[in-house]
Amino acid sequence: MKTLKYILTAVCITVSGSVMAQNLNSAYFLDGYSYGYELNPAKDYDRKGFVGMPLLGNINASLAGNLALKDIFYTLPDGRLGTFLHPSISADRALENFSSTEKTNIDMRIDIINFGFHKWGGYNFFNVSMRSNTGFKAPYELFEMAKTLKNKDYNIGEIDARNTTWLEIGFGHSRNVTESWRVGGTVKVLLGAARMDMKADNLKMQLAGPDKWIVTADAELEASAKGFTWGEYNTEPYKDGSARPYGTIKYKNMDISKAGVGGVGVAFDLGTEWDLEKAGILKGMKLSASLLDLGFISWNNTLRGENIHNSYVFNGFNNVSVKDGEGVSMKSQFDDFTDGMQDLFTLQDKGKDNGARALGATLNIGVQYKLPMYDKLEFGFLSTTRIQGAYSWNEERLSANIHPLKWLEGGINFGFGTLGTSFGWVVNIHTKGFSIFAGMDRLMSKFSKQGIPTGSSTNASIGISFPFGSLQ
Repeated sequence: MKTLKYILTAVCITVSGSVMAQNLNSAYFLDGYSYGYELNPAKDYDRKGFVGMPLLGNINASLAGNLALKDIFYTLPDGRLGTFLHPSISADRALENFSSTEKTNIDMRIDIINFGFHKWGGYNFFNVSMRSNTGFKAPYELFEMAKTLKNKDYNIGEIDARNTTWLEIGFGHSRNVTESWRVGGTVKVLLGAARMDMKADNLKMQLAGPDKWIVTADAELEASAKGFTWGEYNTEPYKDGSARPYGTIKYKNMDISKAGVGGVGVAFDLGTEWDLEKAGILKGMKLSASLLDLGFISWNNTLRGENIHNSYVFNGFNNVSVKDGEGVSMKSQFDDFTDGMQDLFTLQDKGKDNGARALGATLNIGVQYKLPMYDKLEFGFLSTTRIQGAYSWNEERLSANIHPLKWLEGGINFGFGTLGTSFGWVVNIHTKGFSIFAGMDRLMSKFSKQGIPTGSSTNASIGISFPFGSLQ
């Protein structure tokens, strides 16, 4: 199984954005949004309850970052789609839009089962979801090297790539503590499917001869999954010419012998709402806050690989600069790049290092104001902060929301923060017995003729549920 090749190929595709594990923030202030508890577990629901359509109840995918996909993919002179590595794309053109550091985060969420109901003095909700979070961070010098590979020394710095995929089973409850103050929480059992974490610090390449470099780096790779093995090793001589060989990880031989649960963990969502109008303080004003995904997964089959010694010989990206008539396809370009990346990181098996790994937590703080003269229109401010080490980010979002009919609500919003600016929208139709919503926090404005979005970020969410009971 070409595990690392697939990971690195995905990295190339997604490096133009940054994965925000994300619910639909545009719907944060909608009362009739069935999945409001995923944004803030203190939120109530305006009907007696709902049942989500299995697998189609709530689907969310998000991509946001500081480099547009159009800067990775190019239309070649013959009309086909190629990457920035293709020889018809000049180095100046290919590299002009890369920043000093590229960060990527991709989050996917699919709710398999979900429902909610009013009982036991409050509102209760249950969900089973499949979630995945991928992150990648690399400096400009990595892309410069891959594109040009000149005979010179390179000081690349730090590269980091990671992925975690897990199944989440959650049960939550919210209730009023006083007439104006409401609290809620969710307990979630996490079943880890797979995890990968690759890091390289102080990565340097010193020219040692024609098309040959001496690489130094502090590199390590962790991979966690039930039945995961490195497979057969490469056998290589030591750099000093010693007769005794050593084994290095052969990436294409990585394999998972049997699927299953690779780790178990727990997480919590906490939330609160304070209605200032009901408290007699300010008419039309409500404050809220939530802390999501505060938890960890303890993995029970984590294999570690580290660089074998302080330096080793690297022969370069042999065919990344493909020639006309040879390796001109996009797949060939990715294959060449990922083959080179595998050769760049020569790692040796260092045994197991099982243990707990934290999820990335998210903090939401909201303020909403309903117009006294027209209570069907309200304005909101939502501050969202992702707490995830090198992949942390912050965003503020201003929104205007309207619910002209009991069964119809929607809004538009504008976001700004660490990942740049964005426009979003949401529409929620929740008639008796049926509800459908759609929205985007980052609008896809343009596409290339091959269907690639040309913007630097996008996300989309859609879902179907079946509410029961009349509007409250």
